[in-house]
Amino acid sequence: MEIVALILPLLAGITAWSIDRVVPTRQIGFLAIGSLLISALMLVISAVVNGMPLELLPFDWMRIDGFVTSLSLRFDAFTWVVGVMLLLGSAAGMIGLIHSLPYQLRNYGRLLALLLFHVTIILVGVAAQDATLRVFAWGLAAMFGGVIMRLSGALPGSDTPLISIVGGIAGAILLLVAIMWREYVPVGPLPGALIVCWSLAAFLGMGLAPFHGYVAGMSSAPAILAIFLVPLGIPLLGALTFIDMMATQGPLISEFWRTVLIIAAIVSALGTAVGAIGSTRLRSLYGWHSSSVLAVVVLAAVSDLQILAYGVPVLLVTAMFSLCVIALGIAVIETRNYTDDLLKLRPRARIGFAGVLLFIAVAASIGLPGTVGFITRWWMAEVLMIEAPWIIIAVLISGSVIGLAWAGALSTIWRRIPKGTQPDMPVISAIPSAIAMLSPVLFAAVLLITGFVPQLLWRFWLIPLQDRMVYDSVLTPPSMPGVALQLMLTGISVLLVAVPVYASRLRQRDIANPNDVGSTSVPPVATAESLSFLSGIVSPNRLLAGIWDSLIRFGNAVQWVLRLGEERYYVAGLVLGLIVVVLLLI
Repeated sequence: MEIVALILPLLAGITAWSIDRVVPTRQIGFLAIGSLLISALMLVISAVVNGMPLELLPFDWMRIDGFVTSLSLRFDAFTWVVGVMLLLGSAAGMIGLIHSLPYQLRNYGRLLALLLFHVTIILVGVAAQDATLRVFAWGLAAMFGGVIMRLSGALPGSDTPLISIVGGIAGAILLLVAIMWREYVPVGPLPGALIVCWSLAAFLGMGLAPFHGYVAGMSSAPAILAIFLVPLGIPLLGALTFIDMMATQGPLISEFWRTVLIIAAIVSALGTAVGAIGSTRLRSLYGWHSSSVLAVVVLAAVSDLQILAYGVPVLLVTAMFSLCVIALGIAVIETRNYTDDLLKLRPRARIGFAGVLLFIAVAASIGLPGTVGFITRWWMAEVLMIEAPWIIIAVLISGSVIGLAWAGALSTIWRRIPKGTQPDMPVISAIPSAIAMLSPVLFAAVLLITGFVPQLLWRFWLIPLQDRMVYDSVLTPPSMPGVALQLMLTGISVLLVAVPVYASRLRQRDIANPNDVGSTSVPPVATAESLSFLSGIVSPNRLLAGIWDSLIRFGNAVQWVLRLGEERYYVAGLVLGLIVVVLLLI
């Protein structure tokens, strides 16, 4: 049953590709949605019936000079949850994609087929028992992601699809070098260059310093496609790669390099949060937000063994849930406004409920009380408050800055509707709006329920997970904040968000008054400008552009040198003569 769950989306993709020209796209979409949901159900049934772990395809694949690569897939307590979430999130994204398409649209089945291929490849990368197999999944996912962006037609004339392919393949090569290198390193502490190579591959996949431009390019695609490319794409493989490195090689990393990784993760978290403040487009804000929450995952994985065992898995799955909800919410806003620019949102569009979903997802990802994100930060603070309090401070600051960026966006989404106007009619699509909004509503409910009842996470998931994440160690359960305390903190958090939003709406109304003398408050964009050096570290566009210009000039110089001998046969004769003379001398 497990292998059927793995290949069912692949078979559905082949079918969708073959019937593209004869079947309406919405019907192909129903086929894709059904295959993803059935695969998720099969994985759940297999786990209940057979228990953990689930082994698939256990045989050797390649053998190079004693280095054996096995084509084996394994779902344990961690990767099984990630795999089920991958399938459910992909089904939700597919529902949103079908909702955004017209009812009688045809010839878009190949796009759905490529998305199904992409989901299958990422699922293989998640369940890969051998890290080398994940490298191949990483590279294939990069190529399919670029083709998906190009085929969607959303980025005409842009180099972003090509850049995403090149960046993804570069990350896969770095990871392959690290894996092969590790096989020939003697027993003992890992060399610093090996740690850097492995970490750079993971940082590139997640869009952390200095590679945020990679994730920014993928998030520039329509939000309904970004859900497949960002939270359910290569950034997920990058996060799993770093977590596996810390779980298997963590004891072999010296304190110096652990400190270096902590500093890099803190800079990434703060730099991406600062970049989010200056964003005026929801897609760009989404890309910065994604890198910020993944930087917190990296920071937690490096900081402590206990947090690696019961904090990092929850942080990663919470990031997946919240980023899926945010992408679906932005997709609704794009569908009803034909843009993601906050300065061009139509005041009559029905996007208020999408703003509610965005608020819940952002609250969970930055750790506001009442959500599962608060629970994980509570556990982190319990462990690190004495040994490494600066880590908690960095996490709180980055979350606060991200919250500030989204507060401005939400105030624009929830802005005051002029009196006497009627909301615009929604776009006529293949799926009703109520069905399309069902998936993000369920995901948001999970973020809230697990936040108020964290015992469910500890008893049914985190205790079995300790055997996989931590070897020969018994971890004491963390403290659980009571419901009364969470309700009180939730009320305070809601007030902290509601008051600025309400003040912003009052300011929008007062600005219409010709006697208004203006405000002296400093906008968030000014804060982003003053701290631009942090975002410049995470995304050094000027430096990379300068390197690119230097490469172009070097190429032009080489081309000029080669032109000296172009169509000049005497030069070729001279070279051949020199070769003959050298051979005679030898």
